[in-house]
Amino acid sequence: MILTKLKEKNQLTIPQTVVKAFQLKTNELFCVDIEENYIKLTPVDVEPKYTPEELQAIDRIVETEKGQGKALKPGKEFLEYVRKITK
Repeated sequence: MILTKLKEKNQLTIPQTVVKAFQLKTNELFCVDIEENYIKLTPVDVEPKYTPEELQAIDRIVETEKGQGKALKPGKEFLEYVRKITK
């Protein structure tokens, strides 16, 4: 059994033996669940919402349209606008 301590800011250190056994990497994301009386950590992969080209288009939108007061709804309407600009 390996012990670890909950720190002041609700942080836990995952012991090195566990990190090596599961090949965990720095900044890896985890899903945290409660199952019965256990805390379950599951590593997850998160796909980026925007492509690098779309992120560049968003930067251009912010730079060129700042102060123009264009309102777009978050989600589908905004994504369609970004994709229109990247074409």
